[in-house]
Amino acid sequence: MEIIHTKDQDLLNKWDTFVTKEDKGSHLLFSDWVKSYQSYGFDYEFCIGLENDCIVGGYAAIIPKALFFNFFIIPFGPIVAQGFENRLNELIETVPQRAKYHNSCYCHITLPFSTAVNNHVYPILPKLVALNKAKTGHLFKYIYASNGLNWISLKGFLDAESKIMSLSSSVRRNIRNSYRKGLFLEDMNTIDKLENGHRLFEETAKQGNYSIRAWDDIKESLLALLDKGSLKMLGAYKNGELKGAILLIQAGNYFTYILGGSKKEVPDLRTGDFLQWEAIKLSIENGFDGYNISLGGSKGVMDFKNSFNTVRIPFEQSKYYWVLKPFYFRVFIFFEKCVRPFKNQVSKILSILKNKK
Repeated sequence: MEIIHTKDQDLLNKWDTFVTKEDKGSHLLFSDWVKSYQSYGFDYEFCIGLENDCIVGGYAAIIPKALFFNFFIIPFGPIVAQGFENRLNELIETVPQRAKYHNSCYCHITLPFSTAVNNHVYPILPKLVALNKAKTGHLFKYIYASNGLNWISLKGFLDAESKIMSLSSSVRRNIRNSYRKGLFLEDMNTIDKLENGHRLFEETAKQGNYSIRAWDDIKESLLALLDKGSLKMLGAYKNGELKGAILLIQAGNYFTYILGGSKKEVPDLRTGDFLQWEAIKLSIENGFDGYNISLGGSKGVMDFKNSFNTVRIPFEQSKYYWVLKPFYFRVFIFFEKCVRPFKNQVSKILSILKNKK
């Protein structure tokens, strides 16, 4: 296998196609998603494995830099195409090597391993000798890494009607009530509509006391994903007014729910039921075998997601790290404890400094 480390856009376009069509792909591997971290002043590179000029595997690396600390972070992967699992070890071996090349004190990977039977994860593979010197877990927490899938299986359902009948009577009632209350769907496929939807996400996050990335930090990446057909923002409208929206990204032959938000209404319009049901319908129309409604959220959010008959598929024995410069990393850990309460402010400062360059 030929291994290339690159930022070449022509090759990255081919990589994005690979990620879209390969069952083990994830939106975290898309070049446009990775580039969004440049708004914080972070660097990036892609590792691509080729056989007979065809992509058979690789990974995306985000390279955070702050003061004299460099890190080499693989938020998802490496991954390989079906039939090339024996090449995974070669790709993992390059991770600490490239981290040293970039003068990093630490690196980590996130392998999509699970004991669950699902086309979109690997069974836990033995004999990955590249992991012999790695430790389990992640010590760098500032870049999101997937913990698994929250899977709504669509296998065996030929249409939306057969799927809705598999749900509980209360969920069916909530979905149907949302339509009776006058909600209608709109594909939010312009920059203005994307921005309006993201502003609603920001309002919802503020009300829920959690943070999301600012529109200005991520808009270029979202627009690029929209142009490539990888992104969908679905809006719920009533009387011409946006009541709720969800952001989906297609990778790995399925949609993943990324963000959502809605306006509080009395009586409740059941906007969440409406939008998630539309995402399921869209998945069925595309012939996908499932929909990843995503892990995480408050107990109420998780209870809502699970009402759609989800199956939790956690990644197991999946997180590994290497400390390459112990002294520098110990210093980082000391500083990290001091700045952790100010994580949001630090990210804003990084973004401002980047924009002033």
